Amino acid sequence: MEKQQGNGLIYGLNDKPPFKEAFFAALQHLLAIFVAIITPPLIIAGALKLDAETTGYLVSMALFASGISTFIQCRRFGGLGTGLLCIQGTSFSFIGPIISAGMLGGLPLIFGSCMAASSVEMLISRVLKYTKKIITPLISGIVVTLIGMSLIKVGITA
Repeated sequence: MEKQQGNGLIYGLNDKPPFKEAFFAALQHLLAIFVAIITPPLIIAGALKLDAETTGYLVSMALFASGISTFIQCRRFGGLGTGLLCIQGTSFSFIGPIISAGMLGGLPLIFGSCMAASSVEMLISRVLKYTKKIITPLISGIVVTLIGMSLIKVGITA
């Protein structure tokens, strides 16, 4: 597989790199995303004062779900997935609401809420491409900033 002219790519979309290169690229991705995947469950467990066994369960399930969803995203199953390496992980966006739900109803309320919200997210994902005129980069930046600001209190007290 030779370097493609003009665009600087070494491998095209359907090219398969040698195992050694693919292995080290996968290891690099794993090391880059590992902390980002396990941090939200650790913050939630700390805020809810969960024991070590439950905390370990949350972390392992976050890693498991990330692996399964990344595999689906990379491989394309019907209308699911992009066929590209898009690592799926946990999100810091939902930490505040999850902690609030956990204080009201514990883990059962958290898990039930996540199951219900995920189906809503799947429906919304089909119309998201039509909202590019409404959701501009400025609005996205403001939302990300507000999410970060809402996590300051959680990060300080956890």
